[in-house]
Amino acid sequence: MNAARIEALEGDLLNALEEVSPLEWRRYRRRHPEVQVGNHFEMKDQSSHPPFFSFRFESEKEGVVEVLRQAVDSYSGKTPWTMSGRKRDGLFGINWLIRPRRVIDVESAASSLDLTPDQYFAQHEPEFGPIAYDDLEGLVRHVRQAFLQLPNADS
Repeated sequence: MNAARIEALEGDLLNALEEVSPLEWRRYRRRHPEVQVGNHFEMKDQSSHPPFFSFRFESEKEGVVEVLRQAVDSYSGKTPWTMSGRKRDGLFGINWLIRPRRVIDVESAASSLDLTPDQYFAQHEPEFGPIAYDDLEGLVRHVRQAFLQLPNADS
């Protein structure tokens, strides 16, 4: 894909991944997206909704995935993070997801209240999203450092 660099700070993890191995597809949550309101756009504060990163490598390299998984698991910042993958039914590739571990922890509590995890965080833990966003710089730095130890990401 060799996608354009993401300028938003919360997208820098995807930039780091693209530098190591091209991404076929990527998605992330913006902290302050522009949303259409009537006939104009306004910045909307989504800080109470924790960040996430979804992506798929063009050509998945086991070494890259393993280094990334170890980096995410070993990161010691303001909040723990987790990485999971889902094989695409009938298609090639794995869709990967990196997000704060706390999101998994609240899924059942949110469901029992008939809320999505985002709604749960907004109503019950609005301080968590900003903590996770503030932790992104450290996570990205940790992931980049881990990839420096990878002999050759393109092999």
